[in-house]
Amino acid sequence: MKRLPVLLTLLLAASAVACPVKKGFIASGLLPTPAGYMPKCDDWYASSRAGLMSSLGSGQKLNWYEMYAVTPKALKLDALVQQLTAHGYTFVMKTDYGGQQGRRLRDKAGRFLDVSVSKVQGTQVFVGLSLIKF
Repeated sequence: MKRLPVLLTLLLAASAVACPVKKGFIASGLLPTPAGYMPKCDDWYASSRAGLMSSLGSGQKLNWYEMYAVTPKALKLDALVQQLTAHGYTFVMKTDYGGQQGRRLRDKAGRFLDVSVSKVQGTQVFVGLSLIKF
């Protein structure tokens, strides 16, 4: 029974270490972190990443995934998309459905960058960025 707390501690530490956010930047280091964006590297991040990984189909690969807690006032989704397109991404489509906003972009290598906004309880929303090779 003494092993369980030790294993749980190691698991939580591993998920914290696995956070891919480069300090001061978003989108795998591409853009400076917008004002009001706070990296999420907790259990919610880990479970969201795991859920995304399990939903990928055959031949699809997750290159990277980041999550941020953002106040609705700081969100400015269209401005974020404009910055990403100014750095070489091409806008593909909106993926708004079921209370979740999303934007899909493509890089020059043909990978898709999905930007998703999920409302949560309280005064924050979560913004997820995932680069997926299809």
